[in-house]
Amino acid sequence: MKKTILVFGDSNSWGWNPSNDFTRLLERWSDEERWAGVLQKELGDGYKVVVDGLNGRTTVWNDPIEEYRCGKDQLVPALDSEAPIDLLIIMLGSNDLKARYTVTAQDIANSAGLLVVKAKNQWTAFTNGKPNILLVCPPPLGPLEGRLLENLFVGGFEKSKEFPKYFEAVAKANGVAYFDASKVVKSSEIDGLHLDKDQHELLGKAIVKTVKELV
Repeated sequence: MKKTILVFGDSNSWGWNPSNDFTRLLERWSDEERWAGVLQKELGDGYKVVVDGLNGRTTVWNDPIEEYRCGKDQLVPALDSEAPIDLLIIMLGSNDLKARYTVTAQDIANSAGLLVVKAKNQWTAFTNGKPNILLVCPPPLGPLEGRLLENLFVGGFEKSKEFPKYFEAVAKANGVAYFDASKVVKSSEIDGLHLDKDQHELLGKAIVKTVKELV
């Protein structure tokens, strides 16, 4: 029986192309080009990587402009839909950097920690009732000045650079595995938020070792 891995993420798991400018239909990298697709290829037939990626998804915040983006509300349904799963990968936090939320990097990491706790409490969704979770720290934002998302993420760049120390502490405090994507990839210079195709490949290949150790 295949090992099931659920990726719970945002637009960088959905596969958002940094060239999107909201003047035409959204473009996304293909299944094979996205980091989770690269992970699937590297893992092979003994694994099934399921992706629940939603553009604009936050950890715990309700977006007053883009509704239905709160990860806290969506995590349990996602777990139960794919149960039983052997590994949950959570990669969220970048959208929490939007100026409208006015929260710190530590707040964002702690919010990701709340998702970890919620997942652990939903232990029936995991194979043999044993929660297995990998918390991924998103890479910092890239250059935003003069770019499409500049005003949306005012102050976000500096906060995003603080992510690793707080995300690692949260993972340790909750007894789950940790992976720092900032050591592997960087956000696109096109929009400062999303991953270019080559970065998807880098992330997908880099995370394979950690996933195999956990599953």
